Amino acid sequence: MTPSEAFVETMAIHGVTEIFGIMGSAFMDAMDIFEPAGIRFISVVHEQGAAHMADGYSRVSGKQGVCIGQNGPGISNCVTGIAAAFWAHSPVVIITPETGTMGIGLGGFQEANQLPMFQEFTKYQVHLNNSNRMAEFTGRCFDRALSEMGPTQLNIPRDLFYGEIDVDIPEPMHLDRGPGGEQTLDEATTLLANAKFPVIVSGGGVVNAGGVDACELLAERLGSPVVNSYLHNDSFPASHPLWCGPLGYQGSKAGMHLISQADVVLALGTRLGPFGTLPQYGLDYWPSNAKIIQV
Repeated sequence: MTPSEAFVETMAIHGVTEIFGIMGSAFMDAMDIFEPAGIRFISVVHEQGAAHMADGYSRVSGKQGVCIGQNGPGISNCVTGIAAAFWAHSPVVIITPETGTMGIGLGGFQEANQLPMFQEFTKYQVHLNNSNRMAEFTGRCFDRALSEMGPTQLNIPRDLFYGEIDVDIPEPMHLDRGPGGEQTLDEATTLLANAKFPVIVSGGGVVNAGGVDACELLAERLGSPVVNSYLHNDSFPASHPLWCGPLGYQGSKAGMHLISQADVVLALGTRLGPFGTLPQYGLDYWPSNAKIIQV
């Protein structure tokens, strides 16, 4: 098979059905076989839009969102979208075709050092140095995006899409996530059992894990009010009687007043970042003396 075929077949086995981007000569050979592999190429007006669309796609579907563009300026346009995906823990895979191997360092076509552009906003980066590793590296980027819940980058010199290779397509590797250690679970259970006023903070990780229903059941079992973390209003239904609104910037004053009284905070799927914990409306609402259980 060709390296392009290995690349596309590996994406297909990972369930890729859509790719966002702008067509470019750097990956034209691979693009020719997107449609036969069942992959729809969704063209955009600007590459930044492709990265944001891949981010949104991954948030809604729970699958890897994929974006691609022409090497150099096309790829650099994706930085802002990948940064947004990084902070949202979205499993986005950005494919970055690059100047051909014989032109690197010589001012090759639209040459740019593309790995440093994304190093602050990716969980994993790899540069293809041999076409025989195309399937291996492609599969690894898709595996790591899901296992580490964040963007990964596959950097491919444009000439390495061509040629003949003899490789197997690796099966996807999905990690099983354990419930936590016995000691920490016992400690958390004791804190919640003895709490006088526990409050749940439900974050984006609850949505990513498909755990909104489980969060509802837990809140009802504890009789605990629930507030959403910043920008994650979808992490607990507003129609539920235990819902008290979002914390943080432009959030719910009721939710802030409520959590200020908590003696135990159960933080589910949230990093407890500054936008959801710092004072708002003149209210220094975060319960500094509360015990925190972070899941």
